[in-house]
Amino acid sequence: MRYGKRVAGFNIRICAFLLWLACIPFAAHAAPIPSIPWEKAEASDEVKNILQQSLSIQELDEEIKRISLREQEAISTRSNLEQALDKEEKKLQAKQKDAGRVLRAYYMGERDMLLDAALSADRLQDIFALLDYYQFLVETDQEILAAYKSNVKRIDQLRAEQAALVRELTQVRTNLEEQRERMLQLKEDLNLDVANSSDPEAMQKLISEFTKYWQSVGLFEVRHYFQAIAQSMQKLPDFVKENGNLKGKGLEYTLSIKDEELNAFLRKQDEMFNQFQFVFKDNVIAAIGEREGLKVYVEGRYTIENEPQHAIRFHVERLQFNGLELSEATRKDLEKQFDLNFYPQQLVSFIEAKEVKLEPHQLTVKLAVKL
Repeated sequence: MRYGKRVAGFNIRICAFLLWLACIPFAAHAAPIPSIPWEKAEASDEVKNILQQSLSIQELDEEIKRISLREQEAISTRSNLEQALDKEEKKLQAKQKDAGRVLRAYYMGERDMLLDAALSADRLQDIFALLDYYQFLVETDQEILAAYKSNVKRIDQLRAEQAALVRELTQVRTNLEEQRERMLQLKEDLNLDVANSSDPEAMQKLISEFTKYWQSVGLFEVRHYFQAIAQSMQKLPDFVKENGNLKGKGLEYTLSIKDEELNAFLRKQDEMFNQFQFVFKDNVIAAIGEREGLKVYVEGRYTIENEPQHAIRFHVERLQFNGLELSEATRKDLEKQFDLNFYPQQLVSFIEAKEVKLEPHQLTVKLAVKL
């Protein structure tokens, strides 16, 4: 009987929960991803220009957030530096007294008198006892002066860091103000272009939909292809070993890669590269991705750099999303997020790159043994 009552009570609670769910308005559920008329954008300069401005505003908004975060970090670091500097200066005051006492002792000849007393003692036992005491005093003096010198050096270092941070914070704040002014100008220009467009209401709706689209799909898609580039750089040593692209002659090596060979290799490794390809051109390398009507185009160049470690670094000079240009700030931020570089030591530990040459459909890297 009791079991039946418990079952009936449980069923009532389930029914009440389902009724509550049914009462939730449809608007509370996640809104579907808006559809952007990309064909119209490609055919209309007016639409493309407005979408480009809208994208620039969104990117600038993210850049302002990054700068604001850096400002807060700099303020926090400055506070920590000020506390550390205050602590070290208090230590210095105490050590100044000890160092002054030591220097006065040498200036007044106290240490010399002790040494003279040791050397003029009559008994050998007294000589050794006084010399041991003299040595103890000298070593203690050296420790006091070394600690004082180290403390002064530390304070100088903290003051230099503080000065550099103040300069950086000033630059960050200036940059933040400039970007905010630019944001206001961009919004003003966009509002003016929308008002002067052929259909302001439709354009305003398009901007709203594009904002949601970029935040939910666009940025994710761009990151997806940057992840593909990073993975391809990790697979490059395997490609070279499998295809025998590295040729040696004496202390020099030559690495030659054709873009079609690299693309074929990557597609065998992972299906994600079926919608992605590298194209080698004169002095630039392009990475092109396309799937489900979304296109990402990345273009850049390679440079040989030794810091922080020897690498052939990829610098993104152009980035497009469905024909819309992304800003330099976004490009730099993605470069930081993803390792797009190639490390010659992954091929052979004792070689380093000397020259990188890009020609139509061919990448050539000159390497040499690191002496």
